[in-house]
Amino acid sequence: MGQIAFWSPVGGQAGITANMSAVATVISIEYMTKTLISHTQWENPVLESTFIRDKVIGEGDMNYSTSGIDALERLVRSKKLTPELVRDFTIPILTNRLDLMTGTTKPDGSISDVVNRIFDAAKQFYDVSLIDVENGLDNSLTNAVLQNSDVIVVNLNQNLSVLQKFFRGSEFNEVLKDQEYIIVLGQYDRNSKYNVGNIKRTFKCDKPMYTIPHNTGFMDAINDATVVEFFLKNKNIRSGNDNYHFIEEVRGFAKGILSASGIDTKIYSERGA
Repeated sequence: MGQIAFWSPVGGQAGITANMSAVATVISIEYMTKTLISHTQWENPVLESTFIRDKVIGEGDMNYSTSGIDALERLVRSKKLTPELVRDFTIPILTNRLDLMTGTTKPDGSISDVVNRIFDAAKQFYDVSLIDVENGLDNSLTNAVLQNSDVIVVNLNQNLSVLQKFFRGSEFNEVLKDQEYIIVLGQYDRNSKYNVGNIKRTFKCDKPMYTIPHNTGFMDAINDATVVEFFLKNKNIRSGNDNYHFIEEVRGFAKGILSASGIDTKIYSERGA
């Protein structure tokens, strides 16, 4: 069904992997969907370390030659890839809800011609595919995935220079002009002068804008590879809890992503919302 690319115009500031990890986990816990997460950042596999503890690249489940994009590339080139086979080359994070397709060890140019065929097959099996791509527009894998996605999530923060770079950058407007996209502000501080309302007014933005607030417990969970446990623990959180605002904002973001992808959240929701 829906393919959503997580992208940023700048590197190292927007927290793409953290944002995607949060919303993917909430979708898989609170909606009856089959969700896939993957990435195209071959130099730094942060997504894997966010969900999988004590795994070393090249060993067991993390062997890129026998799982993930690299293994699926061989199936594409031998014309053997089917939607049903995709799942066999992923790592289950939440049974029947959330799977991780490991990235590639190859430079972007060597697989950019087949990456969309891999993700197209995944779209036919999964309800939602979330893909973390390299920032900017200088990477062929990034451009291939962006062009083939149903929705692009533009990851920004409250840094004025980052906001100006995106909203006033003609090259980004050109790429996104025919694409469905929404915006998320990572590490969000609601007490900042540059809150959602002021940002939208300043830059005359009419696109949906969501937030992932800064949350110490969540950042610790990323470091400890306990993201799923963090969200399960806070699933029935009450309004007086320190994590309440964070969880509610991620829930709103999850609903926004699914709606932008054309998925009826009332049908798929376990919470009836």
